Amino acid sequence: MEAKQLQALKQNNALLCQFIVRLSAFYEGFSDKLDDELRTLRGHLSGTPNFSLAAVSIDKLNKALQHQEVTLRKYSVETLSSLEDAMKQLQKIVFEDEELKTLTTNELIKLNQPHNDIFGIYKLFAKAIALHRIALNKKIVGLKHSEKEITPDPGTSSSTQNENPHYRSILVELNQLIASYAQKKPNDKQLMDIKQRLEQGMDEDQLLKSCVVILRMIVQDAMSEASFTGKVIQSLHNSLGQINNEVGESIKGSQSQFEQRKAGNEQLKSHIDSIEEAVSVSDSLETLKEQTQFCVQNLVNTLSEQQNNDEQGQEALMALLSSMQEKINTLQQQTSVYKKKLAEQVMQSRTDSLTRLPNRQAYNEKLDEAFAQYKESGKPLAVAVVDIDHFKSVNDRFGHAAGDKTLQVVSKFLKQHLKRPEFIARWGGEEFVMLFPDTTIEMVEDKLNALRNKLASMPFKFKQEKVKITASFGATCFNTNDSTESVFERADEYLYQAKRDGRNRVVTDLSTAQ
Repeated sequence: MEAKQLQALKQNNALLCQFIVRLSAFYEGFSDKLDDELRTLRGHLSGTPNFSLAAVSIDKLNKALQHQEVTLRKYSVETLSSLEDAMKQLQKIVFEDEELKTLTTNELIKLNQPHNDIFGIYKLFAKAIALHRIALNKKIVGLKHSEKEITPDPGTSSSTQNENPHYRSILVELNQLIASYAQKKPNDKQLMDIKQRLEQGMDEDQLLKSCVVILRMIVQDAMSEASFTGKVIQSLHNSLGQINNEVGESIKGSQSQFEQRKAGNEQLKSHIDSIEEAVSVSDSLETLKEQTQFCVQNLVNTLSEQQNNDEQGQEALMALLSSMQEKINTLQQQTSVYKKKLAEQVMQSRTDSLTRLPNRQAYNEKLDEAFAQYKESGKPLAVAVVDIDHFKSVNDRFGHAAGDKTLQVVSKFLKQHLKRPEFIARWGGEEFVMLFPDTTIEMVEDKLNALRNKLASMPFKFKQEKVKITASFGATCFNTNDSTESVFERADEYLYQAKRDGRNRVVTDLSTAQ
């Protein structure tokens, strides 16, 4: 090797050693184990470098750093999650302070954007602390209670674990009810006020008060529906009563007509007997002629009277039958309208008003049916839960109309890419749930990854700004000892694992088994 090349190599080695020593100092304080090994490495590389010992130390550090890289990423995700929960709590408390509410909303938007730089997270953390200090200085009511909840803890993924466990589920249900009633009553001020408060954030007391308002609306609707049903039933009762009365009158008329005909027949028989008697006792043709003419005239009169009675009875019967037919037609129309209304109500009760997908009630019914078939046939049955990534940032940045449009487009996209007997429903908020009968977990994972990639490549544009919409998926298959609840909980846990691992990914039984 030439002297120049050897000199260059020595210089490069010295430069590399200096770089590694400085780089190792960057990690100082991250963990005691890493600090000890980094000090050892610096000792091997300082002065006259010992590359053999340094290589051993680098190998140990390489393995440790690979593990710590995962820990650092997890720590970052958990810190962001804790920060987001803290800012949401603050948003609920300061919703009456326009300045703080705007600042908090802006920070929430930033928190929902991707963050790969740990120093950027520290800046967000410092900003969150500053906002809480401002709120403390303003003596915002309720802040003291929430201070315990906003302290980030790397060991937990969310500070909401300290909250009421039913809070989130009630919030989701209330959002669904509000969305449903908003379609029926778009100008209702109470609904608009509750919807706005939901968007800003609610504490438990406000949530309960809002639930009371919605319950009153439900009761009023139920009473209104009961009133409508009562009117229909009363109308049917009155119509049937009238028909019954007319049938009774018809029977009476028929009996009277029968008695009249019977009496007419007796008269006819009497007239005929009179003719026979006149023939048998008459002694002259002239007398017989007079008597016969008289009897025949009576016979004609009786027949004429009987014919008139028959015609009148027939006309009355026809009029009665015509009236009954009209009432029956009215009854058919009323029952048809009521039947259609009932069918529409059943459909509405099982359909999400915004996305037109089946709702949670429809999903529960479909799941029970699919679970029974799974128990009977033993064929695989998979459940998948889908959540749109960073959905809140779409609402905050572009407005709720953009958020609603996103939900409609995504739901339509997911439904179009499913085949029978596959099933999808809106679970609530930005979450969807899918059923895959007779489908293995390998097939489900492939299908969900294909859906995920296609969704990520779809063009979205809000206010002239292109936006990439992605989703996270969690999926699992039923096992022998599973219930419908345990399978959903497992799929939901996989979904949150996908969120924690960076979003826009699929986590299934296969992923967790690796």
